[in-house]
Amino acid sequence: MSLDMGKPVVAVGAMSGTSLDGIDVVRIATDGADACEVQGHFYAEYAPALRARIVEVTAGDVGLSDLLRLERDISRAYADALKASGLLDGAAVVGVHGQTIRHIPLEGLTWQLLDVNFVAEQVGVPVVGDFRRRDMAAGGEGAPLAPLFHAMLLRKAGVKWGAVLNIGGIANVTVVNPDGRIVASDCGPGAGLLNRWVKAKTGEEFDRDGALSLKGQADMPMVKLALEEVAFWQRPLPRSADRHDFDEVLDWMKPHNVADGAATLAALTAAGIVETLNAMGGAEVIYASGGGMRNPAILAGLKGLDVRPVKELGIDEQAVEAGCWAWLAVRRLRGLPTTLPGTTHCDHPTVGGVLTA
Repeated sequence: MSLDMGKPVVAVGAMSGTSLDGIDVVRIATDGADACEVQGHFYAEYAPALRARIVEVTAGDVGLSDLLRLERDISRAYADALKASGLLDGAAVVGVHGQTIRHIPLEGLTWQLLDVNFVAEQVGVPVVGDFRRRDMAAGGEGAPLAPLFHAMLLRKAGVKWGAVLNIGGIANVTVVNPDGRIVASDCGPGAGLLNRWVKAKTGEEFDRDGALSLKGQADMPMVKLALEEVAFWQRPLPRSADRHDFDEVLDWMKPHNVADGAATLAALTAAGIVETLNAMGGAEVIYASGGGMRNPAILAGLKGLDVRPVKELGIDEQAVEAGCWAWLAVRRLRGLPTTLPGTTHCDHPTVGGVLTA
């Protein structure tokens, strides 16, 4: 399947991240380059039982039959969300992320559960999925995959030296330098580690409005220890993370009360972002999105940086990630790169994604 390079087409993206909350669906008109018009957004929350099964799989090994059933149920949840969105009419392609259950970049391994053939049959539109493994086959880490999309947003807004930051389950950042060079990396835990702490201690899914984080006292020596001892932060940039790469920090937190633990994890999220940005040479302005942006304790740790909402780039926060997957799907159809050596450590630019007929 190929498309006329000169004409934008309608594409729909569907994304579920490491926060495991649900599926975002976004419709855009795009040429896979600088044309990108958001035409709609829809969100479908994961059913609690499905979320619990995903958490179980990401935390350890399960039976093969159970894994196959889980993949089918995630695929059905994606298809249902796409159909319920009302955004498929006229779409040329659907780009899907799938649900990451394990990411081991140093071994070139990653797995996003999703049966693209099942989704394609259900929605009646060609589907592109499995974006990460082509990059890994070329020596990359398979993540982050949003940098070229982020760079496009900055370019369209006329930003010469800026960054796009996503504080999701894992935090990641893209920096476009004045010379046009694009660099990117995961930064460490976003809101995911904090959410897991709060869930274990209170039963709540996340620290709403940062109430616990603001109430507690951050253990800054522990934050410093994490940056010095956790293996993720000892690796060269660009680097990518699995949601369980920081489990040892949760073990260290056991003596802390819930508020102090929340404050410490919020501070760690911010410190990881600052450390990564500094290693990249910084940015004049940072446009941020993701659930972590709604936690004032995380934002307080970014003081001194010019952090602005991503909507100042002309795109709604809720449309960034799923919109990226729609955009990447069109790039796959047109044979345009989806990763670069400066974004994932791949040996050469790669065109990722597997297309159904």
